[in-house]
Amino acid sequence: MTELLAGPPPAEAIAAMVGIPGVRITPSILATQSGPDGDLGPEHAGAVLMLQATFVDPAGAAAFWAASVPLMAALAGAPGFIRRFSFPDGPSITLIALWRTIDDARAFAATPGHRAAVAGLYRERWQYSHFSALWELRTDHGRVVFCTDCDAVSPASARHCQGCGAALLDPYAGTSTAMPASR
Repeated sequence: MTELLAGPPPAEAIAAMVGIPGVRITPSILATQSGPDGDLGPEHAGAVLMLQATFVDPAGAAAFWAASVPLMAALAGAPGFIRRFSFPDGPSITLIALWRTIDDARAFAATPGHRAAVAGLYRERWQYSHFSALWELRTDHGRVVFCTDCDAVSPASARHCQGCGAALLDPYAGTSTAMPASR
């Protein structure tokens, strides 16, 4: 059975990457969260949210993170929420979230908890800078799987390789070979 790898690029690739102007690689933390639709791949996202923040005051940063915890708890059951990724880039924190539809993302933004957190951000000035944008996806080429048993490339929605019939592992559905149909 196919086993998916997790880990950083090889040292040789990292060394080559940092030699490229503008590339910076630092040890970091990646926080991810799956939602009610977390078994879906990125091809099911109809909207992408991006947030960016920087901090200058430790107390403000702590207050921001404290306000984030209930929002993360609410995301766990938010209709249409697929998954989110947040990571630092030097002093900047970036969050990218995938939603089934732009209306799902907007509905979460309109919840009392989210509205209160945004009001707190502006009232208490937790961040030095803040950016938020929501994009509706128009097109994608679909997710594909490169078979490890033959040279075929199959749509991720095909539960088996179109070349040799081998079961395809969906990294978003854990160990299940069943892949949901694309949007």
